[in-house]
This record gives sequence, C-alpha cells and structure tokens, in this order.
Amino acid sequence: MRRMTSKIPAAVRSFFWRSEAGAARRRGIGSRRSSVRRAVAACAIALVANAAPVSAEWLLDANIEAVFDSNLSRAPSGPDVRPDWAAALDASLGQFFALTGDDGLTVTLDLRGEAYDRYTGLNVGGVGGSVVYRHKFGLGWGAPWMALAATGSYDDYRTEVRTGARFDLRAEVGRRFTESFDAAVGVAYDRRFAPHGEPVVPGISGKAFELTGQSAYFRVGYAINDAWLLGLSGSIRRGDVESTSEPSVPVFLASSAIAEDPAFNQDELYAYRLRGTTSLLGATLSWALSDRSSLNLHYRYELTHSPYDLEYRSYNTGLAFAYRF
Repeated sequence: MRRMTSKIPAAVRSFFWRSEAGAARRRGIGSRRSSVRRAVAACAIALVANAAPVSAEWLLDANIEAVFDSNLSRAPSGPDVRPDWAAALDASLGQFFALTGDDGLTVTLDLRGEAYDRYTGLNVGGVGGSVVYRHKFGLGWGAPWMALAATGSYDDYRTEVRTGARFDLRAEVGRRFTESFDAAVGVAYDRRFAPHGEPVVPGISGKAFELTGQSAYFRVGYAINDAWLLGLSGSIRRGDVESTSEPSVPVFLASSAIAEDPAFNQDELYAYRLRGTTSLLGATLSWALSDRSSLNLHYRYELTHSPYDLEYRSYNTGLAFAYRF
C-alpha cells in the first residue's frame, strides 16, 4: 500500500505540486520594468520560506505477523536444520519533520517481539529507534531523492548468548519513474554486539553472535491498481554470519568464534561465527484494505556461501496485518 510505505505525508507531497505551479505562474507575470522588483520580492519570499517554522506530523504504526522460517539454525545440513513458526509484533511511534520543501527528517521509537512455537529460546523482545533524513532533488512525483538512515536496538532473547545491541547505517537513492512504478538502490553497514558468549574452545572467542557486515541492495515497487502493490527486493551481503550445528571439521576450521547455543534444546549444537557472502531475493504482495490498513504477504530466499564449501539455504514467508493510526 503506497500511502503506508511512504514516510512523507500527503500534505507535504501536495506542497511540492503547489510550489511548482506557483513558480510557473510567477514566471509569466510582469514586464521588463518590474524585473528588478520581482527579483527582490523573490529573494524576500525565499528568505521568509527558509525561516518558516519546521512543521511536524506524528506517526504511529503497528504490524502483527505470522512467520515461517525453514532454517532458523542456518545449518548447512539436513539433520541440523531447525524450522519453526513465530508470531511477531512491531510497533513504531515517531514524528516526521518537514525541514524545507525538499528535506524531511523522520525520528521513531520502535518496539518489537517474536514468540516461537517450538524453539522458545529464540523468543525476543526489543526496543530501539531510527533517524531517517530524506532529500528530494526537484519538484513533482518524478523527482529523484536520496536518504540517509541510522537504526539501533537492544534485543533481549530468552537465550542470553544471543542478547545484545545492534545498529545499521544506510544510504540510498531512488525515483518514481511513473505513477505506478518506483525503484531504489542503496548500501548498508550492520553491526551486532553479543557480550554474553563464553569460550568453549581455548584460544577461540565465544562471541559467535557478534557480527559485522556490509551490503548492497535494491527494491522496486509496482502498483497494480489502487488496492494492490507488488514489490521485489534483493541484496548481497559480505561479512560475518552465524550458524548453529553439530561439530564438524570444515565448520571448526572456518570459524572465528564458537559458543554453546541452547536455543534449540539440544546439547550437541554449537553456534559458529564464519565469514560468508549472503544473497537474498524477496517478493511482497500488499492489499490495501483501507487508507490506513493493509494485508502483506512476503517470501524471501537466502543463500550463504562460506569457506570450505559450506553452504546455507533458507526461506522465510509470512502474512502480516499493518495499520497506521
């Protein structure tokens, strides 16, 4: 649903149109004799506009979802693969600030929780926040834009070894090419902290969930009609990944950290930190129930390659109800 994915309110978008139309009208008024006065007036208007108070709008979003993941352990082989269902809840409270006619800033406070059916050690509650700056290069819906985003959170897992803070930095550019089609590309840096990991092998770190990575990504959206929106996305990430499996020589040789992982109720399973390249492709289909709510179905396929011919595959699918208050 396009209105729900945009962080710029409709009032601000319509202001772009009013500014463009007003500028066109002003260019057709007057004579050579009044050109100096028009220039002075234009400068005065620009100064007043730039000095105008920043306008703000409150945002409140909620999302409830049923999710299935085919390989929560991110294990390389069948016997160690652990699939499960989860119920997820996300809520976000924030404000959008229209800094100028071309610039906006969104600040949010975010809450999230996940509860799993079989592997309750993965249950998590998190609190975090985000700051997103967005600049539009011109007037009208077809003008390109850029955005800078910083997000952070603290996630408290039932299994303490996974508990810790994380943050994410992103830079992206995008454009709406038609009234129905838009696209964006970007780069990201992510960092996860895990201070509770205890070493189980002398000389090897126990912080298996302390991860760092860099990625490049894209996403496109196509509005089929006023009610249906189709989205496609993809990314390539290079950096640390975590895999939980039984001990093996290839996994041990590729690992930079090893820790016990009791989340899957099996003593023989250990968490390993490895370097890897992860490719992800996803699709989303959204149905707008109203101006404020939508149903969203997603599917994501993930493939990770690590040294010693280790390979991790998984897919994730879910159905969500989203509401903007």
